[in-house]
Amino acid sequence: MAQSGSLDPFESHFTAHEIERLPLYRRLGLANGLIIGLGLGLGAWALEALRVWRLPAANQISVLLLGLVLVVVLCGFVGWLSSRIARTPITVILWGVVAVVAMLILAYLPYYGSTLVVWLSDARFRGLVVFPYTREGGLAGLVLGGLLLILTLVVLGLMQSYRLESIAVEAGHRGRMNGRAWRALLLPLPLVFLAALITQSMMSNPTAPAIDVVNQAIGEAQNYEGDLRDLDLGDGISYAALRPVHDAIGGPFTLGIVDVNPSTSTVIVRADFDNGAWVYCRVVNDQLNFCDDASMAYVDGLRVLVTGQPAPEACRACVLEATDEAAAWLVARRDRFGADPAIERLAQQGSHVLMRVTGDDLIAECWIAGVSPALLTECQEVGSRD
Repeated sequence: MAQSGSLDPFESHFTAHEIERLPLYRRLGLANGLIIGLGLGLGAWALEALRVWRLPAANQISVLLLGLVLVVVLCGFVGWLSSRIARTPITVILWGVVAVVAMLILAYLPYYGSTLVVWLSDARFRGLVVFPYTREGGLAGLVLGGLLLILTLVVLGLMQSYRLESIAVEAGHRGRMNGRAWRALLLPLPLVFLAALITQSMMSNPTAPAIDVVNQAIGEAQNYEGDLRDLDLGDGISYAALRPVHDAIGGPFTLGIVDVNPSTSTVIVRADFDNGAWVYCRVVNDQLNFCDDASMAYVDGLRVLVTGQPAPEACRACVLEATDEAAAWLVARRDRFGADPAIERLAQQGSHVLMRVTGDDLIAECWIAGVSPALLTECQEVGSRD
């Protein structure tokens, strides 16, 4: 009598439909999706991560990790779902949808993804659009820019059933993967990586190069004691841009993005120094253009609004605009602030700045948004001095 326990189901010439109903096939579908997601994420952000990893830039790596997690989870789910449905037309459609969603993630991550990371790290900024979407072009433009990625995922979707069935047969009923099975399973990784790398390079996110050039410029300027107009290292960086703040930029510092304007290829990078200096540097087309003391518009400009005293003639950057409501609120409490209130910055994310004003018998917190011009949007009382 034959022993049924010795039979190998894969040696019993299972049909493709029967293989697709096996748990192994669905596990392979999940693994296939995770591998595609990993290739997509690494292709889109690995080079940028290597560039900003060594830089003193807050939240940059967290944003890239968020994007990686999103695409890996999305692709893993679709890989499992498509293997469970096991219908090639539906699989192709699902991976086409994934490609479009992935394009949206690539486009929106530097903006809304960065805002989400800020919300998670600092509750004071929740509800504020810290990094508004400023890229030109709509969904149609994104889809056209991602045609290579879309085509790659659609073709992989078309081949998925055949690939997974072949891998399942190679693995056998015990699910042991041999070299041929692993090669077939990992096939999408280099293909999706290359497609995502090319697609991301066409989308031109200028933040990482801007942070890199500002970090390099500040490091060199800190070690140079002469006139920065004479500093030429042959690296294409205009160190003279740091000349207005050369005396203030000593010691350790951290960098952050203030504003991005793709239409003019301009990025404003914030440098916060341990000595209290607060500098904005403008980078245009990956070239350092100009750096200035950011505290004048915020600290001195807010002081003008609080006290009603005119700005010094020599301080052209001390102009801070205000909404009618915020200006009226300050005027109504001007006597309580006194003639010389203490003003300090509490926090900043993007172009949103939280300031504290400590007067004679009143403590207030004020929000300022924007750069050119900066706008005081609101103030509220948070305490009083005894």
